[in-house]
Amino acid sequence: MAYRRTDSVSARLADNRRAILNAARELVAEGGFGAAQMTEVARKAGVATGTLYRYFPSKEELCRQVFREVSAREMNVLASIAAEDRSAVERLRDVLTTFATRAVRGRRLAYALLAEPVDQGLTEERGRFRRVHAEIFAGILEEGVAEGQFSVANPKVAAACIAGAIPTALIGPLAPESHELEADGERVVKEIVQFCLSAVQGAAPKQKLEQRISA
Repeated sequence: MAYRRTDSVSARLADNRRAILNAARELVAEGGFGAAQMTEVARKAGVATGTLYRYFPSKEELCRQVFREVSAREMNVLASIAAEDRSAVERLRDVLTTFATRAVRGRRLAYALLAEPVDQGLTEERGRFRRVHAEIFAGILEEGVAEGQFSVANPKVAAACIAGAIPTALIGPLAPESHELEADGERVVKEIVQFCLSAVQGAAPKQKLEQRISA
């Protein structure tokens, strides 16, 4: 007769997996992906190292899953704002502000997601992360162009530019050795948001140009 897992066994396996992922995410948030060593993850999760390998055969696979979960959470936050029933300018402003602010507040984890030197697997995940970002921005820009709030020739290209500009602007301030965010993180966020809004409103009518991020 084929073996069937009982509900209690399935629950225990699920709990172990969740404990492992939570431990790995906490280590990444503290010291980047380099800190998520398998033995340390196992210790923090309260499981044997051999048990850990039954769930995740390699550090790469474990880190990829952590990246997927964290990035999905961030994307859901931004997608929820993008779907609100408000003007495109307001939604783009708030998506940009939320993205940059959450990165500043969780700077070590954000640096790991956006800029930490990683292996090929995580580089692929990072590429997907930025493409989803661009899709969110493109949806807002397309609606804004139709409403006359934005002036861009190609919303998808503009969205890709924004998706690349934000991580690039944040890399220096988020770096572990930087003290820029400690000195004035709010200013960094405002400057990033202002730049992106100016880029898509630069050729719009004067009254639209006044719809900038409030001081």
